Amino acid sequence: MKLKDIILLIALGMAGGAIYLLPYMKYYFYNQMVDSTGLSGQDLGFLVTMYGIAQMFVLLPGGIIADRISSRTCICLSLIATGVLTIIYGYVYTSYIASLVIWFLLAFTTLFLAWPAILKSVRAIGGENSGTAYSIYYASNGLTGALGGYLIIKVYSACIATSGSSAYTYGMITSALVNIIIALVLFYLLRDMKESASGASKMPTVKDSLTVLKLPIIWVITLALFCTYTLYVGMSFFTPYLTDAFHMSNETSGTLSLVRSYVFMSLTPLTGLIADRLLKSTLKWFMLVCPILIIVLLGVIVVGENVNVVMLVSSLTMLIAFFICTIYSSMFSILSECKIPIAVAGTAISLVSIFAYTPDMFIQPLFGYFADKNQYQFIFCGLILASLLAGISCFILLKMNKRKAITD
Repeated sequence: MKLKDIILLIALGMAGGAIYLLPYMKYYFYNQMVDSTGLSGQDLGFLVTMYGIAQMFVLLPGGIIADRISSRTCICLSLIATGVLTIIYGYVYTSYIASLVIWFLLAFTTLFLAWPAILKSVRAIGGENSGTAYSIYYASNGLTGALGGYLIIKVYSACIATSGSSAYTYGMITSALVNIIIALVLFYLLRDMKESASGASKMPTVKDSLTVLKLPIIWVITLALFCTYTLYVGMSFFTPYLTDAFHMSNETSGTLSLVRSYVFMSLTPLTGLIADRLLKSTLKWFMLVCPILIIVLLGVIVVGENVNVVMLVSSLTMLIAFFICTIYSSMFSILSECKIPIAVAGTAISLVSIFAYTPDMFIQPLFGYFADKNQYQFIFCGLILASLLAGISCFILLKMNKRKAITD
C-alpha cells in the first residue's frame, strides 16, 4: 500500500473519530453525563435509540447519493454540521426533549452522507487489502476519538470545580471545535478524494444500486455485522460496571473506556495484516476471535463482583475489548471478501448498516436498564450470544463464498 493511500486512510479515520464524539459520548463520558444531565442509564440509551430510529430513514438514500457525489464534500460538510449541533446541545442539554431532538438530527449530520462516503472510500483505497485498509482507518479513528474524548474529559474535570454546570457546556464546545478543525484539515487533505474513491468508470443507476437488496449474501453479512456491533455496544457498559461493582472512580473508568473504545483501535492494523496476509480472510479471523470472546466473557461471569479481584476483572474487560475492536474495525471488509461490487458499495454499506446498527434502537436501552438495576450478568450473557451468532454467520459466509467460487 502506497504512503499516499495510508495518509488518506488516516485522514478518513480522523473524520470518523471526530464525527461520532457526540452521538456515542456515553461510551467514554457515561458517568459525567448522568451527573450533569440527571438522566439514568436507560435515558441515555434512549438518546441513542432516537439516533437509531433516524438512521432507518437516512442511511439508504444517503448511500445512493454517496455513490454519486464527492466524498470530500459529504465528509467535510457533515463534520461542520455536527460541530454546530454539538454547540447547540451544549446549551440545551438540561432539556431531555431537546437532547432527543439533537440525537435525531445527528443521524443526518453523521450518517446520511458521511458514513457511506467514508467507508466506500476506505474500500476503494484498500482494494484487495481491504482488511488492512479498514484497520488503518479504525486505528486513526480510534486515536482521534481517544484524543478528542480525553480532551473533553479533561476540560470538563478542570472546569467542574470552578464553573459548575458550565463545565458540561465547555466540554461540548471542545467536542465541536475538534469536528470543525478536522473538517478544515480534511478539506485540504481530501482534495483528490473523488478521484481516489471513484472506483468505477460508469455511474450506477438507482436500479443498479437497489439490486443489492436481492442478494441473499447481503442478509447474512447483515447478521454478522449486527452481532459485531452488539458486542461493541455492550463494551461501553464495562464503564458503569467497574464503577458500580468495584467502586472505581469516574475519571479512571472513563479513561479505561477511552482505551477500550479508541486506543485499542490503534492496534488493529496488526490484526488486519494477520487477516489479509496470514489467514487470507477476515471471515476466518472472526471465527477465531468469537470463541475467545465467549470463553473470556464466561470468565467475567464466573469471577463475579468481588472488590478483591478488581484488577483481574479490569484486565478481562480490556482483553474482551481488544478482540471486539479487532473484529469491529474490519467488519465492513466482509463486503469486499464477499465480492459486493464497488460501484454500489455506498448503497450496500448503507443497507447493511440500517439493520447492523439497530442495536442502538433496543440493545442500548435494554443494557442501560440492566445497568441501572445492577444486573450486569444479563449484559454479559447477551454478549456471549452475539459472539456465538457472529461466528456462525461468518462460517455460513465462508461456505457461500466457496459455493460461488465453484459455480463461477
